[in-house]
Amino acid sequence: MKKILLLLVILGGLIATAVWYQDQQNQTLNTAASRGVKTREQLLPNLDVSAVQKIRLKDATSEVNIVVNEDRKGAKITERNGYPASLERLNTVLTELREQKIASKQPLGKGAWAKEALLPPGEGSEGVGTQVELITHGDKVLASMILGKQVESAGGVSASPMSGGNQRMVRIPEDGDTIWVISNTFFDLETKPESWLEKAFIDVQKIKDITLTNPKADESWKVGRAKDEDVDFDLLDPKNGEALDRPKLPVSSLLSAPTFNDVHPKEKSAELLKDALKATITTFDGFTYDIQVAKVAKDGADKYFMSVAVKAEIPKTRTPVKDEKEEDKKKAEEAFAADKKSKEEKLAKEQRFAGWIYEVSEYTVNSLFKKRSEIVKVAAKAEPAAAAPAATPEGASPNVVDPKKVLQGMSQLGGAASATTPPISVTTPPVAVPPVPTPEVKPAPSPEANPAVPEKK
Repeated sequence: MKKILLLLVILGGLIATAVWYQDQQNQTLNTAASRGVKTREQLLPNLDVSAVQKIRLKDATSEVNIVVNEDRKGAKITERNGYPASLERLNTVLTELREQKIASKQPLGKGAWAKEALLPPGEGSEGVGTQVELITHGDKVLASMILGKQVESAGGVSASPMSGGNQRMVRIPEDGDTIWVISNTFFDLETKPESWLEKAFIDVQKIKDITLTNPKADESWKVGRAKDEDVDFDLLDPKNGEALDRPKLPVSSLLSAPTFNDVHPKEKSAELLKDALKATITTFDGFTYDIQVAKVAKDGADKYFMSVAVKAEIPKTRTPVKDEKEEDKKKAEEAFAADKKSKEEKLAKEQRFAGWIYEVSEYTVNSLFKKRSEIVKVAAKAEPAAAAPAATPEGASPNVVDPKKVLQGMSQLGGAASATTPPISVTTPPVAVPPVPTPEVKPAPSPEANPAVPEKK
C-alpha cells in the first residue's frame, strides 16, 4: 500500500514538472517572438495623415480603394469609377488612426491568429480580418495593420464589429506576434465600396412646378403652385373638368435631401434606364432638374434607378429700387451677394453628380411613377334640366281638355267603351279637366224691341 502511494506521489510530481516546463517554454517563445516590441502609447506613432494619398481596405470577400484628390478637397472611389467618396468619413478615419491609443497588448502565436480573425486576405477563407493600408506617393505603404475580432472590455470576444464589443484586436505585421487591443471598433473602415459613397448629392427645394412625361402621352401630367408659400399644388393642364386629387400625389418635399443605395456609371444607362419616365422640376430659386426614373427587375426584385441633370438661372446683378435709401441699398446688396454665392455653390456641387445612375429606394421616387389616371378626379356632371313643356297655342288655356275632342274620340270608339275594357288611367302627371261650361241662353227679343220685323197676323 505504501509503495502504491509513493508511486502516485512521484507520478504527480512528474506531471506538475511537465506542466511547469511547458509553461516556461511558451513564455520563452512568446518573449522571443515579441522581443524588441516596446509598449507604446499610440497605435501608429508619427503617422503623417497629410501624406496619405490612398486608403486600401480588403477582407476575404471585398476590397475598396479611396484615392485622395491632389488638392485634398475630395476623394474618389476606384471601384465605383471614380465617384466622389465621403470626405467627412475619410477625414474622420484618418484623424482617429493618427490619435488612436493602445489599451493593452498580448502575445499571440501565429497558430492562434485565425481564431481571432487576424489573418491577412489571401491566407484562407476562415479567420481573415480587415487589412488596412495607408499609401503615399509612388504606392509606398506608410502603415499597414489587420483589424481582428471585437473584444468586450470584460475580456470576452465577439465575432464581428456589429456584435456590440467596445474594443478590437489589431495586428501590425512589423510588430511580430504582439497583438494590440484598442478602445475603438473602427466601424467606418468597411470594405464595401457603397459604404464610402458621398450620399448628399442633390437637394430640391421650393418646387414651383413638375412636368412628368409618360411614354403613354395620355398618362402624362403637370402640377404646380403660384407661390412658394402655397401649400397645395394644382393640376396645370386640366381636361374635361379634371382636378388634382392632392392626397394621391404628395410632391411638396419630393427629392428634398434624398439619399441612394449605390451608383452606376452612365455607360449602363441603356440597361438601367430603359423605358424611363422623364420629369422636369423647376423651383422658385431658378433651378431646373431634368430627371429620369426607371423600375427594373434585377436580382429577383424590383429596383429603382434615377439620373439627374441640373441647371440654374442666377441673376448677376440686383434690380435697383426707386428712391432707395443708401443704408437700405447697402444691406440689400450684401444680402443679394450672399444669396448669389450660395446658389452658385449649390449649382457647382450638384452638377458634380450629373451623368451618374443612382440606385434609390421606391419611397424616394414613387410619386414620379404616378399615372395621370391615378392622380386626377373629375367633377360630377350636372343633372340635365327637365324638358320644357310644349308651347301652348295662342289663346288656348294650358292643361285644359277640349270637350269636343273627347266626345269625338268616344264617337270613333263606338260611343262607349266595352264593359270588359279597363278604364284608361293617367297618373303622371294628372290632367285637370274643368267642367264644361253651360252655354248662356238669351231670351228672344220682342217685336216692339225690333220694329224692322213685321208682326204676324
